[in-house]
Amino acid sequence: MKTGLYIAGSGKDAGKTTISLGLVSNFIEQFPGKVAFMKPLGQKSTIVDGSTVSQDSHLLENALGLDMAIRYSAPFSTSSGAAEKFITTGEPADLRKKVYKAYKYLHSHYKMVVVEGTGHPGVGSVFNLSNAEVASLYDIPVILVLGGGIGSTIDRFSMSVAPFEKAGVRILGVIINKILPAKEEKVKRILSKWFEGKGIPIFGFIPYHTSLSNPSLGVLSREMGAETLFMKKESNLDHISGFITAFGSTEEVLKSLHNNPYSALVVSEGRKNVIDSIIARKLSGIMDGSPSALILCGNSKTDPWIINACKKASLPLLKAEGPFEKTVRKIQHKVFKVEPEESQKIEEIIRLVKEKVDMEMIYKSMISPAPVKELGEEGIINKILRTPFKMLGRFISKK
Repeated sequence: MKTGLYIAGSGKDAGKTTISLGLVSNFIEQFPGKVAFMKPLGQKSTIVDGSTVSQDSHLLENALGLDMAIRYSAPFSTSSGAAEKFITTGEPADLRKKVYKAYKYLHSHYKMVVVEGTGHPGVGSVFNLSNAEVASLYDIPVILVLGGGIGSTIDRFSMSVAPFEKAGVRILGVIINKILPAKEEKVKRILSKWFEGKGIPIFGFIPYHTSLSNPSLGVLSREMGAETLFMKKESNLDHISGFITAFGSTEEVLKSLHNNPYSALVVSEGRKNVIDSIIARKLSGIMDGSPSALILCGNSKTDPWIINACKKASLPLLKAEGPFEKTVRKIQHKVFKVEPEESQKIEEIIRLVKEKVDMEMIYKSMISPAPVKELGEEGIINKILRTPFKMLGRFISKK
């Protein structure tokens, strides 16, 4: 049976791409060569072979070795000014048709198509392509990815589910993501009871993993525009657990490193006392895991003794030109998404989803007919009213 699945989130950075990556990978194990992925509306883009494509599509394509044409896996990526242009000129005029035909092509060539939404449920409305509108256009059920709280999770669900129900889209179930480990059992117990009362299946509870949210050293250095002064030959750029910024006294910095093992240390090159203390402790063997790298910030030429000492201590050393405070602002509040070269992180995501999410339950729910009561009275009416227009849309798209 050919089927599709829409992954929507309660908000930005809910974990849609992480969940999609894990689901697609594990579905491929069940149905080799028969699973496709697409991102109809991409907000964050990258350049691939001269074309602008969604970062999320690019990630899954590379991480999982999917061989699909960009026009199908990423039919539309927004850019600055796109919304204004669409409102004032109506261009691109064939956008809805383009997005629809991309899905229909994949649906006709694969057993299963996993579709990742964008942002919160209303994102894309300016193009008449909100998450609810796209899921309705494709006529596929939705899994909502929610943050791992209790009250906030229920509130987010209530806000997020409304547009889909209004459009007559079936809510297949939810996945609770990024649960603080200390609260995992409590969150499971209370949310299970609440969602069960609403007749909404929970397909999985995924704990928060700091390592999945932190950038690799390669990604971090690229974002900072840092030059590599020394790198161990055997150094794995995935092996880093975030970064520490060297504000405060030397003692405070050392304490932060002790509490955050395998972090990189971002420090002004003028903080010689901090740099001396780190290198001395590394050479003496007192500090093992932290820092995993030293990133100096400033405009001066790096002292040769620092480079030589880092080599002796096998401590990767990088240099970011510019003032320390300005450099730190670039990365301090940035949400780092998984990137194709972060192989260890990708493997961990796939393993985590396989372990924590009931894949069999999802697939059985996908191929089972939707109970009428799940749509609700308003949803049923919308479904009935929408049917002739959907058929007309398909007819036009074929033409």
